Amino acid sequence: MYYRLVFVFLLLASSLCSWGQAGTLARKDQQALQEAELRMAILVETVYTDSSAEVRFQACRDLIRELVTALDRPNSFAYPFDQLPGLSIQYAPDRSFRIFSWELMVDRDGYRHYGAVQKNSKQLELEALVDRGDGWLKNPENAVVGASNWLGYVVYTIVAGGTYDGRSYYFVLGYDSYEAYRRRKVLDVLHFDEAGKAVFGLPVFHTYTDSDLLLLDRARMIMVYGAEATMALRYDAELGGIVYENLLMVPGNYGEGPVNMPDGSYNLLVLGEDGMWRENAQVFTHTYEEAPREVPLPGGGRDLLGRPDSSRVKDGGGDK
Repeated sequence: MYYRLVFVFLLLASSLCSWGQAGTLARKDQQALQEAELRMAILVETVYTDSSAEVRFQACRDLIRELVTALDRPNSFAYPFDQLPGLSIQYAPDRSFRIFSWELMVDRDGYRHYGAVQKNSKQLELEALVDRGDGWLKNPENAVVGASNWLGYVVYTIVAGGTYDGRSYYFVLGYDSYEAYRRRKVLDVLHFDEAGKAVFGLPVFHTYTDSDLLLLDRARMIMVYGAEATMALRYDAELGGIVYENLLMVPGNYGEGPVNMPDGSYNLLVLGEDGMWRENAQVFTHTYEEAPREVPLPGGGRDLLGRPDSSRVKDGGGDK
């Protein structure tokens, strides 16, 4: 079923072309997109809340079709889709592109992610992101891959990164529900090749292991932590870099083995003069003897990704 959904996404997206920057939507297209948004809102709710895996898969398939069909009209980039909680739509700081992404629960230990990169163009230029996270490479933090071999996560922030070999790149911050007892956050790097295709991963990090060994060719950062915790990974304009919480390995509470938990201290990545993002000393140094485990309740009945709080499906998915 999953691979059929991938095929649908690729088939629909591959037939689309582009030219020119997006302008103003025609009135008839505005109305059509508003109607599509209402249908998509129902499908997103079903994807996240229905207790039947078969129904969730079908809703995901229908959502793909609705999204691609809705976007396939002139200047669709100008339509914000701001009435779709749970379907993340994040813009590049220069608004040259945006990324749609969402998550589908397969079972309590498996999640699939769907996404697409839309360029800011008059006619549609859309590239499907294909989640290959379940069989990814042995060294996932070193891999440089195209959109058809994406790690898979819900994008919640895009920030400017810098330039590498004369090309601009962006940091893409993502969340993955991952497993019943573990979550993960991803600091990925996105740039576009000469053909304008999305490429994920660039060796722009100068970071070390806990034993002070340099991590060579690190192209992204993947942080896995216990499901009962929250972990900060964000861009901080005041500090001028990427802030992320330090993780401490502790015994799991439910027989799942050791898990990483935030210890109350934070690290900072800042851009050096050599163009590399370097790991500074911890910016907030308070630590706990035990990793904190309380999870703040999401506001407004929504979780981190804007999904309804009822995203806890009946067959044991747990909090997202």
